[in-house]
Amino acid sequence: MTSRTTMTPKKKISKKTQIKKIVLLDFLKEGAISREQVTFGGHIFEITEHRIGWDFDTAEHLIQKYDGHVDGIALHGVQKKVSAGRVVQMHPGYRRLSICALNTPLFVTDGLRDFFADWTLQRLLKTQPDFFKSKTVLFHAAVATPAIKKVIQAQGRILAADALLLTGVPKLLTSSRQLELLLRIAQFSNLRPKILADLPQVQKVLDNWHRKADVVYTFSALLEMMTSVDSLRGKTLIVDCLKPEMAARLKSVGVEQVIELIPHKLIGSEMGSRPLVLINSMLELNRLSENSLQSGEEYMIDWIQEHQLEPNPLSGLSQPTRRCAFIVHALSQKDLWRHPLLKTVEKLPKRVKDALEYAGARVPIVYYGSIQGIKSEHDGQEVICDLYGMMATPRQLLSMNENFVYKRLISAAEKAKSNGARMIGLGAYTKVVGDAGVTVARGSPIPVTTGNSFSASTTLWAAREMVEKMGMISGEKDGQRLDAKCMIIGATGSIGRVSALLTALVFKELVLVAPQLDKLLELKQEIESMAPGLKIRVATNPNLELGDTDLVVTATSNTDGQILDMERVKPGAVICDCSRPLDIGAELAATRPDVMVIESGEVLLPGNVKISCDIGLPKPSVYACLAETVLLTMEGRYENFSISRNLSMHRVKEIYRLAAKHGARLSEVRGPAGIITAQQIVDCRNLAKEKLKTWTHGRASRIGDVAAAVHFEKALKKANAGSKISKKSLKEATNESMKTTSSGKKASRNPELVLPKPLKRVLKAQAVARKSLSSS
Repeated sequence: MTSRTTMTPKKKISKKTQIKKIVLLDFLKEGAISREQVTFGGHIFEITEHRIGWDFDTAEHLIQKYDGHVDGIALHGVQKKVSAGRVVQMHPGYRRLSICALNTPLFVTDGLRDFFADWTLQRLLKTQPDFFKSKTVLFHAAVATPAIKKVIQAQGRILAADALLLTGVPKLLTSSRQLELLLRIAQFSNLRPKILADLPQVQKVLDNWHRKADVVYTFSALLEMMTSVDSLRGKTLIVDCLKPEMAARLKSVGVEQVIELIPHKLIGSEMGSRPLVLINSMLELNRLSENSLQSGEEYMIDWIQEHQLEPNPLSGLSQPTRRCAFIVHALSQKDLWRHPLLKTVEKLPKRVKDALEYAGARVPIVYYGSIQGIKSEHDGQEVICDLYGMMATPRQLLSMNENFVYKRLISAAEKAKSNGARMIGLGAYTKVVGDAGVTVARGSPIPVTTGNSFSASTTLWAAREMVEKMGMISGEKDGQRLDAKCMIIGATGSIGRVSALLTALVFKELVLVAPQLDKLLELKQEIESMAPGLKIRVATNPNLELGDTDLVVTATSNTDGQILDMERVKPGAVICDCSRPLDIGAELAATRPDVMVIESGEVLLPGNVKISCDIGLPKPSVYACLAETVLLTMEGRYENFSISRNLSMHRVKEIYRLAAKHGARLSEVRGPAGIITAQQIVDCRNLAKEKLKTWTHGRASRIGDVAAAVHFEKALKKANAGSKISKKSLKEATNESMKTTSSGKKASRNPELVLPKPLKRVLKAQAVARKSLSSS
């Protein structure tokens, strides 16, 4: 059979162009001889294909026959090297055949195939660094897959089916050491890959191993030997390439995700249906005929760039419903009695309720309910989120032993996995305890996220919307910056830090507030390097800066006491409270109707969402941290996404992009008393404009008279400017702020001591300040 195909030539073909001859020996198929002509890179090739199966005697005979009479001999199904761990050796079959070829070069696919595999997986791990973390990856032919090293480095758990598929022995290999042993004892040229259609018992064992794995790494030739692919349902499949009929077969059984290593653009070309070893052979023959000074690798890279080949993205073949889990807990003692069976407890004496609160915190986490009907607007992917409840208030969680809490959370993750969940999210204070999810993620059988990336994203999303609706910020935009002042309270926390980094790109002034001065100064330096034109200050108490601040974001873990003085907040300011429990309660917010207090952005998930239990929000709204867990599951991003207190801006932007992609939206903005209406915004704005006519920035409140406040602020300004402050002047400023007012009442203590750098001087000055304030 003869056919003629073409590929975009690298240069015009001359009539005198000599036809180059390649013999293709296919070790993975059996059948008749075929011939065809193809044009590749400006050269014409005649391909003679022998489908010989795993027959090295026939291969040896054919190589001796064609040696010296053709330009190249390509081996499909045999590679030059096999490796496991630190053991790398020449494939015994290739060594045997290479001796027979004295005049004609032998070509295998190792170089090009391994390049595409490394490139694709490297790109995947760059965007999803935790893709393989804690996942079980089953390799059908691990010794022929150099990418196994990359999976191990990415903290994947490896399994290998090499012994089964090469010898028929049903031994599942679980380490590099076992693979090394197999390499030492096996002679691959004498081993025939098991044709699964002829060995049903091998297929049955392999199916059982598939069910143990999260990811299966295979080759198209091995995949086509399988009599059934049903055991791949819900799995992620990594394969060199897929023919359309195989892709349809995998989709029909519910394979969840596929990573194809050979670029789609190449597969879609005239050469795409041919073994990759042919492309490797023709590239090398072209290089030699052109007398190129480039190495084979350099020539290959130029060809890849010329044809604009790129790694394929992770793609889903089908949309079986995916499952995730989320842990909720009571935010107050009152929330403990939300369940219908516990309503009567609220009438009991306080000491009894306190005892029940203590005991409830020690009860194992239980299944609480579910969220169903979630469906992506992008691709129709459906998700179910199981909710697990912890009978612990923030007060109890913060007082409990961290390791005890970790074990409870890991136990919940194990339970969630047994019920089909692919990842789990930590809600409220379960992500505050200890190291913000790091230890839990290390012990969890499924990926973990705290949801803080989307919490930070929706916080600023909601704040931006309300600032625009209030319309109180005057002045023109300076480039991309608003002529306004923003304050982040809890700036060194995970959500606060990212909020500070993002608002630093929008506002002209920024104030960072947190109790730890050393961390504040580190954050200030980080932001200054990122936004050199920004006016930025640090403080340990927000009150002195509130009088002219336009936006306040509170991101604390405060469980006791008032976080700021509402009397000093600028009229018309927006306070975005993303703390849980809330920093600004309904009663406190009601004292300032000229200030707009909103909660952090709650989210409406796409689809006909139904929540079977009470999570503390009006249905169908959900917390942003819960929405992050759902969105990652919807996208198939099963990874530890928001872990530790050091969130990245990249991930905040990434989860925002996923929300927009799948149709998650900000729900109606709420305040402490409920949903904020358009009329409430108008009333707040009118009151604020009236009050601003006589506003004196509230500087005298709570710290003594105006003179004392001014004196103290001068010291703070010097500190923020980096000027030196002596112990004496610092003590004088502190004492001045503690003087009695004209009414004879002693002012309350003000701990705001923003100190100069370096850190050593800061800590010394901090000690002096504490000593000077101790008498109060």
